[in-house]
Amino acid sequence: MDLEKELNEALRRLGLKDWTVAWVSGGSGEERGTAYPDTKIIVVHDKDREAALETLIHEFLEVKMRGVIRPYLATVNALLKALEKIYYAEKEEAIDGLTPLLLRVLGEDLEKKDEPGVVTA
Repeated sequence: MDLEKELNEALRRLGLKDWTVAWVSGGSGEERGTAYPDTKIIVVHDKDREAALETLIHEFLEVKMRGVIRPYLATVNALLKALEKIYYAEKEEAIDGLTPLLLRVLGEDLEKKDEPGVVTA
């Protein structure tokens, strides 16, 4: 049995019957495998059987844990969104506080230019 067929059989035995394994040997050394939930495909890059099975199990566990992790990701994303609103409001308040000061300084500077006999650099 070739490795891709073996990996697909292992995946079926693990319970992901509607998923498929694509064995694409020779990927980057850093990325051994990836699971694509939208297409229900797991891509495995490892060349040898043992490493490929290890990667398949790793990706299988990631797929299974997505449901556990999803609420935490939603919470973190909601927190980030709330913090972003706070920081935006603080930035706008700072800008609104500095604008009159800069307008006053700019206005004084322009008034000096308009005075006869005053030279500004």
